[in-house]
Amino acid sequence: MKFPKKILKLAGILVVSAVIVLFALSVALQDKVAEVIIRALNKNLATKIEIGSYHLSLLRKFPKASFELKNIRVYSSPGFEKSGFSDMNTDTLLAAASASIDFKMIDLFRGVYSFKAVNVRSGNLNLFTDSAGRYNYSFTKRETQGDAEREVRLNLDRINVSDVRVLYSDLRADLVIRGLLKNGRIRSRIRGANIDFDGSSDVLFTHFSLKRTVFNRSFNARMDVGLNRNEKGIFFRKSTISFDKQDIIMTGLIIPDDNYLDLSISGNHIDISKAFHYLSGNYKTIVSEYRPYGIFDLDCRIKGKSTRFEDPHYDIAVSLEAGGLHRVRSGLKMNDVRFTASMTNGARNRPETSTLGISDFTAGLGSSVFSGSFSASDFSRPRASLKFRGTLIPSELREFAGMEALGPCSGSVDLDISLSGVIEKKDHYSLSDLAELNSRSEIIFRSFGTEVPGRNFNLRNTNGKLVIAGSTSAEKLEFNLNDQEFSLSGNLDNLPKWLAGKPVNLTGHAYVYSPCLKPEYFFSSPATRDETVKARAPLALPRDVMIDLTVKLDSLKYKKFDAGQLHGEISLKPGMLNFRSLRFKSQDGTVTGNGIVVQNRNKSFTGRGSFSVSNVDVKKSFISFNNFGQNFLKAENIAGSLSGTITLVLPADSMLNPAMKSLVAEGKYSLSDGALINFDPVKALSKFISLSELENIKFDKLDNDFFIRNNYFYVPVMQIRSSAVDLAVNGRHSFDNAYEYHVEMLLSEILSRKAKKNRKTSSEFDEVEDDGLGRTRVFLKLMGKGEDVDVTYDMKAAGSKIKNDLRNERQMLKTILNEEYGWYPSETEQVKKETASKPRFRISWEGTETTGTEQKTSSEKKDGGIRKFFRKK
Repeated sequence: MKFPKKILKLAGILVVSAVIVLFALSVALQDKVAEVIIRALNKNLATKIEIGSYHLSLLRKFPKASFELKNIRVYSSPGFEKSGFSDMNTDTLLAAASASIDFKMIDLFRGVYSFKAVNVRSGNLNLFTDSAGRYNYSFTKRETQGDAEREVRLNLDRINVSDVRVLYSDLRADLVIRGLLKNGRIRSRIRGANIDFDGSSDVLFTHFSLKRTVFNRSFNARMDVGLNRNEKGIFFRKSTISFDKQDIIMTGLIIPDDNYLDLSISGNHIDISKAFHYLSGNYKTIVSEYRPYGIFDLDCRIKGKSTRFEDPHYDIAVSLEAGGLHRVRSGLKMNDVRFTASMTNGARNRPETSTLGISDFTAGLGSSVFSGSFSASDFSRPRASLKFRGTLIPSELREFAGMEALGPCSGSVDLDISLSGVIEKKDHYSLSDLAELNSRSEIIFRSFGTEVPGRNFNLRNTNGKLVIAGSTSAEKLEFNLNDQEFSLSGNLDNLPKWLAGKPVNLTGHAYVYSPCLKPEYFFSSPATRDETVKARAPLALPRDVMIDLTVKLDSLKYKKFDAGQLHGEISLKPGMLNFRSLRFKSQDGTVTGNGIVVQNRNKSFTGRGSFSVSNVDVKKSFISFNNFGQNFLKAENIAGSLSGTITLVLPADSMLNPAMKSLVAEGKYSLSDGALINFDPVKALSKFISLSELENIKFDKLDNDFFIRNNYFYVPVMQIRSSAVDLAVNGRHSFDNAYEYHVEMLLSEILSRKAKKNRKTSSEFDEVEDDGLGRTRVFLKLMGKGEDVDVTYDMKAAGSKIKNDLRNERQMLKTILNEEYGWYPSETEQVKKETASKPRFRISWEGTETTGTEQKTSSEKKDGGIRKFFRKK
């Protein structure tokens, strides 16, 4: 038993001695080893290295020696431009909390170090490439010395990396990649400028951005890289990035000094159904309801110089088989999607020779099937061609696209789209840019219908064809809009471009027919109007629309208003709406006219119009228009047949609210077979003079002018002969329902009608005046507002009448003297001219004397008065 104990004791002594010796050696040699290793690194690497502390261990990894480093910092290599990298630490290539270098112990005595392993833990690796292609990781020196002692060889058989954050930023490609290297293993052999590199690592990618495309979705991948770098360049052996068992493979050559690339990137049988999981939050939200699927193949080849002034040649080919898009919520799929696509920058590697092509495209959506192709060339001034055919079922598209804001859809739409031409060059393109292409397309509607809830838009039974070729034309495109039938024909130029928002003018002519139009069917409900009234913007006539529209309606109905046989021309021009040759029948008569609406610079409107009416039933008009919004003169108070003309100017604000106080109008009217029935002002006049016949007045015909200005309706003087009494009336009536009328009547007529009732004389009336023919006139004034009427004697009018009569008698005397004795020839001639002129107003009444009687009365008047004393016998 003593022998084994001695052996164990001896072994223990040897082990302890060895530990002591190794510890002593490590202490004694660590500064020397540190000097050798740091000198070797500095001689072979073009970057500066800083080490916080170091420690040589001969025990930790015995029989290997381990050189432990703390707080290592490797500076970026010189020669690249740092200013382009904002908010990034461009001074540091690698910063690590700890690292270790493993080598054989015998190397301590030979002086030649062959690194077996390098371990880097908890660090940051920053890789930068500036806009000129220079980078910060050119860390090897090109040694030309022939002395073997000065030639240092670094054999890095194994580099282990764990928890090292990586940042790669390339200004040339506007590319940024961030990630975390986990459990990476790198094999590298460095001999001067020659590097053999093989590495593999698990990588957690946290950020990817290429120009404006940004992904912040984290995902795990596996990278295997094999390359060789020498004086000629960097040669990539088969290098692979794998995720979800999908492989992207790269091979080729990069010559940094010449910025030369010769790369091949390929991926086969990639299942794109897994792509959704790699989208970042924003993109994932956009397509959250959809899941793509299909088998995708990629083949990309890049060859040539890549500089700020020159692009390498590239050829990209992709294809998709058995693809589709599944909407999760509805279960509806776009299936059987297939296509092949290719893109190249052509022989000159420039936009002018670039082409893009998509061919053999097919897809299905529900019961619909589509096919098409697309091509584009000369990216400096893109020339594109698109063909698309298929039958669209709107109800299926609504469900698939999630257009819940659109109401139920019906019918189908046949599409035959053919577009070609040149598109304006821009940084970004969208589907709306296709509107710039020349079209040879047809769209056929078959019982198509849709509605927009809450917007009072219900389209049904649309049938017809649109041809888009140079202009957009329709021939009897029939549809039902809000339960009203329409037929549309015409030609419009630039319609697709105008709808896409392009700076073009929409021009053309269209014809619209409807058997019955009810405008209130297009108005929003009061609740909807209340909800949107605050958000309403000022109305604006389009500045880019010039359309002539012919409208024909068999019937137009709005509330109580009913019109028929409506026909007119509407011309829409920049800032102007013109109505021409408007004609319709209504209220047993005919209305014709022309009008124009102009938008002013301050967004307000001005309307001008001239209209004629013929034989319109006044009572029906008052009923149809609810007494024109007033309670002064109602439908039950008036009757007759109206004819006349009106010319008006009406301003309005930017919301088309009319400024009635600024209305200016003038016109003529003729009222036949008229009557005023129980009209309050006339009834008040009747009570004032105790003449009940005035309560209901009938007359044969009334002709007069009228004027509207300063918020007043003016009635010039007119003589009225009616079934009740003869009178003269003039006055004005405001739109606030305040009025003032002046009435002139013969006292003899009043008394004759009252004679049987009472025997009052003229002393009953305060303001009377003899007209020189033995007839006394009474002047009255009616003033009031609404139903409140005040009737008084009009003393001012009576005085004016006496003055006018004296002036007329004086003029008549001069006329007689001139006829008998030749006095006052010039003045008499002027009187004759005035007498020969036609009267301004002509009125004839039911139950009055005939025209011949009036002429007789006039003759009697000529011989009466002072004239009879000067007449020759």
